[in-house]
Amino acid sequence: MGAVIIPSEFGIIFLPLANVQVKAGDKLRITCQYTHRGKAESQPLYAAIGKTGWTGFDEVLHASKTLSVPEDASWQSREDYVDIAITTSISAGVYDLYAKIGGTFPKVISPTLQDVVEVTEVGNSDFGEISITDYAKV
Repeated sequence: MGAVIIPSEFGIIFLPLANVQVKAGDKLRITCQYTHRGKAESQPLYAAIGKTGWTGFDEVLHASKTLSVPEDASWQSREDYVDIAITTSISAGVYDLYAKIGGTFPKVISPTLQDVVEVTEVGNSDFGEISITDYAKV
């Protein structure tokens, strides 16, 4: 009996559409849904925070992990995530986000989500107004 060799393929990758605020010390979890068919293989899932400009995507922070997918005879939907550590190397501001599967020559790239990550700074401690709300003999 002969075998049919199916090359591994990745289809479109989806990212959830939600804005989020983070600060240094936080982790940002990027959950991606993707489709796959073909042979079992391992590929990196890579996500980056940065700015989209006229020269492309300027990455500021990124992270990756290895995906291991089983053999799929037909398109199968899968989901996984990668955590990006938010460090002091990123300035306060609003940033874009994208993800990809594969290395230098990715197998699939997500659409870039514009202005979805807001990095905030933790400033000095301040107090606002104070008022007396009760007093009693104790």
